[in-house]
Amino acid sequence: MFFVWAAVLLLVTVGLIVMLRPNSPEHAIDDDRPRTDDLTTLPTEPAAPKKTKKAKPSAEANALPAALQGNFPGLGTQPGISGDSDVFSLPKHKLTITLSAPHALGTVAYVIPTSVDHPQGSHNEKSNTWSLTTTVYGNPDYAVVFVQAGVDGKPESCKITVDGRVTERRSTEGPYGAMWCQG
Repeated sequence: MFFVWAAVLLLVTVGLIVMLRPNSPEHAIDDDRPRTDDLTTLPTEPAAPKKTKKAKPSAEANALPAALQGNFPGLGTQPGISGDSDVFSLPKHKLTITLSAPHALGTVAYVIPTSVDHPQGSHNEKSNTWSLTTTVYGNPDYAVVFVQAGVDGKPESCKITVDGRVTERRSTEGPYGAMWCQG
């Protein structure tokens, strides 16, 4: 009985392998449809039409099925999502970061992920005020800013406004008090 089951299992396995081969006639549903073995040299992007004399097609162009050559006339738009890039199609907002202190601010660092002009930065600010205005996209939270007080502990203040509305207001506390201001 064991040999009968083993023989049946072997026949089924061999039959599946033969039927599922890419080059087998049982695998092809439509003879006019290109098979995977015909698509060995696909271009990464469709070629732009040229306004010069038509040259004879190269051997590489002949290797592609007619449906895959050219600019896909009559098929409508290319696949994918239409519209602007993922950042610019989101709602646009005006963001302003303002820092102030009774002395020089020192190290200022910020990250504004959806800002095209100022996505991140850090510098040593020698004045007692600093401000940055940029355009941001999407929904809150738009920015995070880092400041640190000096040895004297005098507070450094941060204010973030989005479209004129204050979304964050914080101050440092104590000597070397560090603060993340997010809004």
